[in-house]
Amino acid sequence: MNTIDPGQFRQVMGQYPTGVVVVCAAVPGANPAALTIGSFSSVSLDPPLIAFYPDKSSSSWPLIREQKRFSVNVLSDDQEDLCRKFARKGVDKFAGVPWSPAESGSPLIAGAAAWIDCELYDVQELGDHYLVVGRVVDMGSVPNQLPLLFFRGGYGKFRPSSLAVAEVGLAGLLPAVDAVRPELELVAKECDSECVLVARVHDEFVVLASAGTDTARRLATRVGRRLPFVAPLGAPLAAWSPPEDADRWASPGGRRDPRALEGWQRELTAIRERGYVVGFGEKPYTALESTIGTRSGVELDDDLADALIEVQEAMLNPPEIEDTEFYDVRSLSVPIFASDGRVLQIGLYGLNSSMSGEQLRGNISRLLEAGERCTTALGGVHPRHSGSTNSAVDEGIL
Repeated sequence: MNTIDPGQFRQVMGQYPTGVVVVCAAVPGANPAALTIGSFSSVSLDPPLIAFYPDKSSSSWPLIREQKRFSVNVLSDDQEDLCRKFARKGVDKFAGVPWSPAESGSPLIAGAAAWIDCELYDVQELGDHYLVVGRVVDMGSVPNQLPLLFFRGGYGKFRPSSLAVAEVGLAGLLPAVDAVRPELELVAKECDSECVLVARVHDEFVVLASAGTDTARRLATRVGRRLPFVAPLGAPLAAWSPPEDADRWASPGGRRDPRALEGWQRELTAIRERGYVVGFGEKPYTALESTIGTRSGVELDDDLADALIEVQEAMLNPPEIEDTEFYDVRSLSVPIFASDGRVLQIGLYGLNSSMSGEQLRGNISRLLEAGERCTTALGGVHPRHSGSTNSAVDEGIL
């Protein structure tokens, strides 16, 4: 067997980027114990388990092990100095560091991208390290916060121009993601915004990909997001769905309001005629984003239903666009069409909230042109070019 040089081992393994976490525990009668870890991973969903690998020479690990409870703090990309501080030996690592106790008492570091509170589950010896497995008892994350990375022996930040969903269950849609991703990046740059690709998967509204040169802090939270496919979410998708699907979309949970349904039928007809949807108004969209940011499930609960009502009212009563007037624009979306008739949606978020009508029309034009190019890249045809009103629905996906 060949002998592997330790320097070569570090160099080669350094090609694989990892996050950086600080593992902490409250120590009775003393300062909290903490150590910086670059080898951290999830292990199991049922039961919920995580793992990390402390060095056997660590002076902090025995203190943490003795407590049998610890927190894992995923450092954010602006906490590099903090990371270096926690990696030092023989100092009070928490001096000047704001933190709060988890329910277990373990420290939760302020500003971390995520935290995980654990009970000690198992410890094994592996070479010059331990394998430590923790059972998760509580956890949380901070919206719009990206993690600190360790790569090639140094610290860095995650600054993607685009991200694509990695769920195995969505593999059938990944060819479409790859085909339109360059267009997402282009239109995001042209409009100085975030551009997302969305699909309907069964009765869910799913964000498949996102692009944006200056919006990386939003990318991590939107990609993979799942919401119920109910009005007004995915209006361009509903506009080109079969009538029975559009009616179900406009009447979530079977709650049929004849006046609301009539209003949505008119609006979906208008969307098909103009080819785009604009989301106006700070208040309704801020409330919706706040509600979405705290959700862990996909179902339509009361909080989401209440947040959607104000967005519905704004969408059903859009203002006329005048070139010299200014508008609070929160989103802009258009449909795109695949070769099998499936409808997807691309949309802009994070637009200038005070936009003239002339600027708005320019962004609409850019997005419509991008939508046409995406449809071409997918081998599809816009229904207005084929004479069809509603798209075919691929029952295997939708």
